[in-house]
Amino acid sequence: MVDLLGRVGQLEDAFKMISGMPMEPSQAAWGALLNASRMHGNVELAKLAANKLLELDPEDSGTYVLLATVCAGNKRWGDVRMVRSMMREKGVKKTPGRSLVDVEGKFHEFLAGDVSHLQFDRICKALKGIFLLSEMDEAEYYALAVASDY
Repeated sequence: MVDLLGRVGQLEDAFKMISGMPMEPSQAAWGALLNASRMHGNVELAKLAANKLLELDPEDSGTYVLLATVCAGNKRWGDVRMVRSMMREKGVKKTPGRSLVDVEGKFHEFLAGDVSHLQFDRICKALKGIFLLSEMDEAEYYALAVASDY
């Protein structure tokens, strides 16, 4: 429910729901509020949610990164520096993103920024093609399909 309220911009109601819970709010509840704060650019509520999350799991790099993203999106550069400094002080490292790609029935794993895979160029070309196709409207796609028949 916190997630739904947050997604539609009802941040105050989402916070009231968390505050009124008869039990200690979970990481999922605080995480939903942090994400909603990011979506709607509410830095103060993001800080509050992030602090609660860090009380529950001080090693979660995702919380720091999300808070820094909210602050940067609102040009709060001092806050961004503070978050990055907290990460350094606590020895928290950002976990790189991971992706799995199925190429001809074989799965290949990638980490963000990794270019070491032997088929990297081929896979990038295929992904760019998929992306371009996903951006086309129906008329463009039809024109491409007809042109490729010749």
